[in-house]
Amino acid sequence: MRVFVTDCEGPISKNDNAFELCCHFIPEGEKFFSLLSRYDDYLAYVERREGYKAGNTLRLIVPFLIAFGASDEAIERFSAENILILPRARESLRYILSLMPTFIISTSYEPYIRALSESLSFPVDRTYCTRLQLERFPLSQVERRRLRELAREIASLPMIDWPEGAQGKEDLGPHSRKAVERLDEIFWRE
Repeated sequence: MRVFVTDCEGPISKNDNAFELCCHFIPEGEKFFSLLSRYDDYLAYVERREGYKAGNTLRLIVPFLIAFGASDEAIERFSAENILILPRARESLRYILSLMPTFIISTSYEPYIRALSESLSFPVDRTYCTRLQLERFPLSQVERRRLRELAREIASLPMIDWPEGAQGKEDLGPHSRKAVERLDEIFWRE
């Protein structure tokens, strides 16, 4: 039996939901997300840090989203209001679904996938995504305040860049090295 499996961001929608959520909820969210995405690339492809998987940006941003007031409901509402479906994607997906079992597998957060599925009239039970239940992680006011401070600091760090063939911090310029070292402190030592 043939089965059709697709991602959503790219083949079905134009959204980069995690980026958009950061821009919406976090002040200077564009810079914040872009730097963390670059840090993710550095850890996975340059340093090749043991135990680190490319794409962990989605994990890194969760506490900051919570600190700035995001909830599962708010994320789903924002996502539903900002879905950008590619032309003819809805019809194509419906046609393929009539021919064979069809699934959407994505690293996107669950509230976005639910909103997308509803918009497409696609069965949500045929989706696999990053589960998200922000309400399970309550933060104290002190923690929220600290995370907001850290978000501002992260957004102010220089963008991380490296030359071709770089294999670690020693290959970075001074500004990029400083940014990586501070992000290491924030995410792995604080």
